[in-house]
Amino acid sequence: MRRLFFMRSCKRQRMTVSLPEDTLERMRDAAYWTPGSTMAGLITTALEDFLKILEMQNGHPFAPRLGALRPGRPRRNGKSLIPVSDDLQSVSTQISA
Repeated sequence: MRRLFFMRSCKRQRMTVSLPEDTLERMRDAAYWTPGSTMAGLITTALEDFLKILEMQNGHPFAPRLGALRPGRPRRNGKSLIPVSDDLQSVSTQISA
């Protein structure tokens, strides 16, 4: 199984997100049934893996932001927003059990 922990020495920040209820329940089940794991650890591992995929597709790590992110959801201005996930392979197919 892949690593299910993260470095505690890293400086941490709190972030609040809304997740689909079924995703949250699956994560709670995984944390419960995986010895030594936590929900924070599962989220950190998943995000790190996903960011590595995005950086590989980008060809290199992303440059630092030039300014602050706008709060809230992006506005639609007549153009349809294409979800980032449309161009990505499923992460679950890349994880070995």
